[in-house]
Amino acid sequence: MAESSSTRSTDRGYAWVILGCGYLSNVVCGMLYYSTGVVNTAVLDQMQEGIVKTSWVGSTLLGTLTLTGPVSGSITKAIGCRKTTVIGGLFIFIGLTAAYFSRNVDSLISSYGICVGFGIGCITTAASVAVGYYFEKLRPLAAGILVSGAGFGMLVGAPLVQFLFDTYGLSGMFLMLGALGSHACVGGMLMRPSKRQAMRADISTQITPEREPKCKTLERLRNILSEFCDLLSNFGFMCYTLSYCLWSFGESAFQVHLPNYVQSKGTSPQNAAMLFTTMGVSSTLARILTGLAGNDPNIGTLLLHTGMLGLAGVNVILIPVFSSTFKVQILSSLLYGLYSGGPMALLNPILVDLLGVKRLAAGYGLNNMFGGIGLLLGPPFAGLVLETTENYDLCYFLAGGTVVLGSALSLAVPVFKSKADLPINANTNMQFDIEGCVDSDHRTENEHHSLTEQNTNNSKDGSNAEISSCLLSGTEQQSDDNDKGP
Repeated sequence: MAESSSTRSTDRGYAWVILGCGYLSNVVCGMLYYSTGVVNTAVLDQMQEGIVKTSWVGSTLLGTLTLTGPVSGSITKAIGCRKTTVIGGLFIFIGLTAAYFSRNVDSLISSYGICVGFGIGCITTAASVAVGYYFEKLRPLAAGILVSGAGFGMLVGAPLVQFLFDTYGLSGMFLMLGALGSHACVGGMLMRPSKRQAMRADISTQITPEREPKCKTLERLRNILSEFCDLLSNFGFMCYTLSYCLWSFGESAFQVHLPNYVQSKGTSPQNAAMLFTTMGVSSTLARILTGLAGNDPNIGTLLLHTGMLGLAGVNVILIPVFSSTFKVQILSSLLYGLYSGGPMALLNPILVDLLGVKRLAAGYGLNNMFGGIGLLLGPPFAGLVLETTENYDLCYFLAGGTVVLGSALSLAVPVFKSKADLPINANTNMQFDIEGCVDSDHRTENEHHSLTEQNTNNSKDGSNAEISSCLLSGTEQQSDDNDKGP
């Protein structure tokens, strides 16, 4: 009976409040994330320290956001989504306020790049995990709506940053962005734990014997390391993370240098910022529609991801060929937002299908870390190619080719997928508790009690691998039962 009542908030009720909070937080993050190209141009004009060095300002923010993924994932798992989101909002506010006092690129790399990037990483990880807790049958749709917040942030971010720079200058722009970024804390305060999370937390507190704080810390670190080692040995997951890394490399090189590139073709700074608005409109629409499509069990989420990402890469390759006029630049931006926004909506469902909900936070963090490598290296690499060859077109050929390569690599995910992993479907019928434990909504109450008892005993033994094996085998058994049918 308790199990039944604890699932009432799944896909309904307060779950939509959680989705709304995550959406608003992603709007703030998307606004900062996708305006790095405009910020890069503003810093280059104001400080005149060279295009390669200036590229590190935006790439450091993008790289820190995702390279610290395992850290933000561990923080989310340790203290919950609400506190992690608030911490992320405070980091954004502190970083952008410190950028107000910066007078050179080196200090901007520390304040705007590292501090703000870490804050955005905490917020996006917590929002994705929170929505994963509250949604089950509608998870692909919820993920699409969630990431569409970043698309809306892309829509308003670049023009807003350009307006703030023109009105208040570089320092005033950072100060105003810090005030806007702090609003993420408001959404975080509403991210309360689900009923099932609270119930299992109480049970864990009553059953688990008291230990010394040092022992608890060491055991938690050991479990985290064990979990990440398990993920690194999952070849299907690693193929997906490498694909994500290549995608991030190409996309960051494309977006950070886009304003400078189109201005070299004769486009005004204001029209260059409008390209991101166009990209944001199509990206927002694509994320929602892809989330709806991913909810259909007849559509493979991984195949949809591969196809859309490949088209996005081809679009980047063709930009130098069709970039002579502003109208064609608008069309290219529209198509890129359409093709690149969809795969973002599928990130959460694909990770759940590959790893299960239990390891979602760790998997999301590790995937972001690999993506961060690409985001960190993409813009400086493009800047280096530009300084060496004095040819922007070659930069875009390489960026688009990298995205296409990432799309091709994702095709290997089903080939190397471990038998112990979950089947790659668009609709994963799972629920989970405070530890992310996976179970089926068709299990009987006695089976739920048995599974909970078994998880508790395994927890006492401190064996994370045994817990994962138990839970995954339970999911496979349920899948067999569903295949048999009534």
